Amino acid sequence: MNRKTIAFIGGGNMGEAIISKMVSSDWKGDDIHVIDHNEEKLERLSSEYGVHAHKEPGSWLSEIDAVVLAVKPRQLAEAIKASKEWIEDALVISIAAGVRVKDLEAMIGHNCICRTMPNTPMKIGLGVCGLYSTPEAEPDHRFIVKVFAACGDLIWCTKEEELDGVTAISGSGPAYVFRFIEALTEAGLRYGFNDVQAKRMAIATVLGSAELAKRSGESPSVLREKVTSKGGTTYEALKVMNDRHFMEMMQDAMDACKKRAVELGDAFHESVEAAEK
Repeated sequence: MNRKTIAFIGGGNMGEAIISKMVSSDWKGDDIHVIDHNEEKLERLSSEYGVHAHKEPGSWLSEIDAVVLAVKPRQLAEAIKASKEWIEDALVISIAAGVRVKDLEAMIGHNCICRTMPNTPMKIGLGVCGLYSTPEAEPDHRFIVKVFAACGDLIWCTKEEELDGVTAISGSGPAYVFRFIEALTEAGLRYGFNDVQAKRMAIATVLGSAELAKRSGESPSVLREKVTSKGGTTYEALKVMNDRHFMEMMQDAMDACKKRAVELGDAFHESVEAAEK
């Protein structure tokens, strides 16, 4: 379908991150609308990106081709209820973690829906965004890609449940990396470097290693082995990690994250069913 205009219900951090990358590519601010109750936020978004700002949904929304649900899951039902009568022909894109298509369909009244799971590095165009669409939304794939293309790597999921895996790996993944950077920085401080030096070393090490892994044709395990000489300094560090079951710990952490995503989806489904009774 030839969709051109889009409205964001919610102008928070993630919504703004997507908008900023859209207007930095080939989108015109005049084709983008934002609904948010925060007037100060709306004024800033309008000033910075040239988008149309609205405090409330209205009949104008019926002329919009696509709607992005960019609110927290706890705000989602209310946001859909306020907009439902005007979005019956719109493609609906949701970034709400854990909220499943069947529940969105029950609230919206149609199933031209795409679920997404972006992560925060999309703010600088280096994010990962998992996507899953209903068969009814497949004709809109080109439009969906146009919305998210400037944000980073797009991973299309063939099954909706795969989005829970995306959540565990890349959705929450930046937090794992930031935690590791914290550990490297803390070591730098303990070893006598100042704040600036410790932070620079930590970030540059992670950034350089990630770029090497990206450019190299070798697997991360081979790259790790190339840094490690038996009996050497790196060997001793990795021995501690192995003794502390680092890989098992990380797998357990991601499994816990994935499980929580499923639980959030289940809880939201129960709330939708309760509202229908």
